[in-house]
Amino acid sequence: MEVENTPVDIESECRSGCLRRFEEMSARVHELLEQPDDAKLNEYVLTLRPADVAQVAERLTDVEPRRRVFSLLTAPAAARVIEESRVDVQRALLRGLPTDRLRAILEHMSADDLADLAGSLLPDEARSLLDLIPEDAAEIRALMAYPEDTAGGLMTPELVRLRETQTAAEAIEHIRKRAPIAETIYYLYVTDEKRRLSGVISLRQLIIADPSAFVGELMDRQVICVPVTMDQEEVAQALARYDLLAVPVVATNHVLVGVITVDDVLDVVQDEATRDIQQMGGSTPLEQPYLQSRVWSLINSRVWWLLLLFVLQSLTLTIMDRYGAAMESVILLAVFIPLLIDTAGNAGSQASTLVIRALAVEEVRWGDFLRVIWRETLVGLTLGMVMALATIARALLMGSPLLVAYTVSLTILLIVLAASVIGGALPLLIKRVKLDPAVASAPLITTLADTTGLLLYFTIATWMLGLSR
Repeated sequence: MEVENTPVDIESECRSGCLRRFEEMSARVHELLEQPDDAKLNEYVLTLRPADVAQVAERLTDVEPRRRVFSLLTAPAAARVIEESRVDVQRALLRGLPTDRLRAILEHMSADDLADLAGSLLPDEARSLLDLIPEDAAEIRALMAYPEDTAGGLMTPELVRLRETQTAAEAIEHIRKRAPIAETIYYLYVTDEKRRLSGVISLRQLIIADPSAFVGELMDRQVICVPVTMDQEEVAQALARYDLLAVPVVATNHVLVGVITVDDVLDVVQDEATRDIQQMGGSTPLEQPYLQSRVWSLINSRVWWLLLLFVLQSLTLTIMDRYGAAMESVILLAVFIPLLIDTAGNAGSQASTLVIRALAVEEVRWGDFLRVIWRETLVGLTLGMVMALATIARALLMGSPLLVAYTVSLTILLIVLAASVIGGALPLLIKRVKLDPAVASAPLITTLADTTGLLLYFTIATWMLGLSR
């Protein structure tokens, strides 16, 4: 008897396994928190990764259980948990700590995470925090001077610098001494006496090289780097384009000032995706996670877009009022209005979504404007003809007169064409004026397509059916 092999969805199994593991961890911590003795809790927490502890801490809404779990960690482990936590959780965990404990944790945090933490605090709080680590304060204040959404605001100055005159053996020995405080050692950057970036070499290259070979002979002089002023989204694109684990950051005269690692870029990608999705939904991006945002912030992020869309949508009322006599003479025209405006909105949203994504991954640029318009014209015509045939069939099945069916089908064809072109062009035009193309959101495209669709519908109906306005 043959046994049927059931295919296993590895992706779903792994995802559910990770989720189940976290739920088990969270439940176990809650269970141990019920016990008065912290011995078993301490033993269990020590087995968890810092990211897991941070996620469990976020689930603990009460301050006291959070602090109880956090107090069991060594200073280095506590620093890693702080770095993995959201801003509101960071504040809750650090608030009220004894000075010596707080100082020990801060001393083990990386400079870029410290800068982010200090930047999220009030000025007096940030000053008090930096006073605890005076030897690092100047470096952190320098990082805080850069806008947070630039390469300078994202980088860490903790890196290993090599010289061209070092041998491979000397470089490896230097790395051993500097590695504990460096953000990454997979790539090593070579600078001259003025700290200007002159080359890059990987740790693998150094290990397999002849110990007596000079770094200057082994390094790659064609270094991919980014300026401190580059937008963080462009930095993420640079790492993705060249498949890098890290990228050096340079200031004036090509002076090496820091490095950005791929883990920081993953956070940027997530943040940028969140912002784009929120904008595409027709709202201003939130500064805090949804559940941590105040109700007023949620209202403020949406109300202005709703008002703008309301004003634009009111144009449809003007059009319908203008052609009111036409609808009264052929009442069947009104029946097809929902079908027409929904199709227009859907076609426009499809086109805009594809172009916005193409812009985000740099598949499309302003120079491709005419190509995009031409492609959307061809796509819109084809889709419009398909929808027109479906519309004729639908109208005839409803018992509509043949001339009305032709009117609606011709309108559908032109609406899909117009909506596709609008949806393709608008993101490019918005990008051209230095705005985020995600503001060409589905609600905005839908509103413009609806208005255009109604205007086309009544114009065609007036012409084909010989109606008065």
